[in-house]
Amino acid sequence: MVGINEKQLINAGIRERYADVSFNTLKIDGDIRENAKLIYTYTKKIDEYVNNGVGLILAGGYGTLKTTLAVCVLKEYINRGGYGLFIPMSSLMDNLYSMKARNVEEWVTFENRLRNTNLLVIDDLGGEDTSAPWVLQKVHSIITERYNRKKTIIITTNFNKQELENTYSGRLIDRLKSTNYYIAFNSPSQRKVMNINDLKE
Repeated sequence: MVGINEKQLINAGIRERYADVSFNTLKIDGDIRENAKLIYTYTKKIDEYVNNGVGLILAGGYGTLKTTLAVCVLKEYINRGGYGLFIPMSSLMDNLYSMKARNVEEWVTFENRLRNTNLLVIDDLGGEDTSAPWVLQKVHSIITERYNRKKTIIITTNFNKQELENTYSGRLIDRLKSTNYYIAFNSPSQRKVMNINDLKE
């Protein structure tokens, strides 16, 4: 497999923390290993899935490697010559809010990319401030347009199915269910906790 260069990573929104991750470098224990196998199986037919607008919803608690695995999928797709974008939900909304005030052309370009890129990875759906009416409207608009145009989305979220249904419209959730494989992550966090005692000799 040909490696992705730094320019490609930046263009895809993949920053330093995820620059070196891949399915080959992951160290996964427990139930997450089975989820990782399912997601890796998805990547074997990634071109077919992207062409048909079929994505993934990776749902579960913090620290269960959902984001890492989503990035691995995107990197596999880019390695095969595809184009995509990874973006945290909070950054997506912040960019849409602030760019319009700074530079309308930049704002239009960014929003067009959200709607048109072949593979859009939205990290932490539900992490946005949904108290502002325009936020939910924008989420619905972007996802609905991608659904209508068979544009693939991979979503990570800390919400379970019920929380998703309580936050977003039934119509939107129904569309996501019909075009995305839902994979639940129920394992404890895999993140290593830093311990001050590790610094002591």
